[in-house]
Amino acid sequence: MKYYRLWVLAFLLKFIGSAWDASYHFKYLFEEYSIPHIVNTMGFALGGILLFQEWRRANYMDGFSRNLITIGYALFLIGIPLDFTYHIAYGIDLTTWSPTHFIYYIATDIMIIGVWRAYNLYTWHIVPTWKSMHTWFAMFLLECFMFPNMQQENGAISYDQYIHGKSIASKEILQLISDPASQIFGGIPEYVYPIYSVLMVGLLTVVTIRIFRDFTIPFAAAVLYIGLRFAGKTIFAAVEYPTSYVPITLILIPLAFLLFKRTNWLAGLVGSTAYFLCIYAIHEFGLLITPPLAIWELVPAALIGILIPVLNAFIKPHLLLKKSKQPA
Repeated sequence: MKYYRLWVLAFLLKFIGSAWDASYHFKYLFEEYSIPHIVNTMGFALGGILLFQEWRRANYMDGFSRNLITIGYALFLIGIPLDFTYHIAYGIDLTTWSPTHFIYYIATDIMIIGVWRAYNLYTWHIVPTWKSMHTWFAMFLLECFMFPNMQQENGAISYDQYIHGKSIASKEILQLISDPASQIFGGIPEYVYPIYSVLMVGLLTVVTIRIFRDFTIPFAAAVLYIGLRFAGKTIFAAVEYPTSYVPITLILIPLAFLLFKRTNWLAGLVGSTAYFLCIYAIHEFGLLITPPLAIWELVPAALIGILIPVLNAFIKPHLLLKKSKQPA
């Protein structure tokens, strides 16, 4: 299992580098060779070495999974010059929602899915549980899905510091936020935050349960994700880097499916409604600094929460991660 533990380490380095990078750019201008970029690159390089090892001699992966990971790596490499070009053309952007950034997200999603699929096939004789590396791969996929929202999560606290005259951003950054509504929150509608969260967490939860027949894996992945986000927030605060709101209420979505033990519309409704009402209460009572919210956003969030398990009941199971036989 050492091979897949190294993959976990590779994705963990990318996780750390990405979170650090999100914080970094709320304090300093864009730099190609910043330390967060270097940490991210270390994870990318470690994964590349592991992938190259499989291309030289297949030992731990089936051909389809290896090819899928390769596509993810190729797409990521294509995104690097495109992202640099985007920054040169449009200057520094504080948004994680730019087109070139989504190339990174999609490419990383493909990498994680490929490795997760290969691990599932490699451990075909073991029943999937939350104690296995399935939880780590589910967490990495959750982090990649949720990373675009860190724009609002970092922006909420940074903007609060800014309007109260306590900003820790550099002078160069402060000069760029003459229009805070567009720069700090990424220039996207505020209602995107809760709706996107319900959509991505709900999809990952339902699909994971359907493939692995285990309700604990998505819940454990959410717990691990929240725990790592809190650890990062603590470290950033200690070294006076911008911190972010940790989306603690996301855990209520997989928890609802775990408690109901069914992927039906009621679990989706309870999970999405509980998620939104709790984060809205936190926002309204000022318990934590959260991204902006409005009560009407509960309706689309709840509808999406219901729709995901309903559609799941009508769609044939996807074979991407389905166990078949042990790879040669």
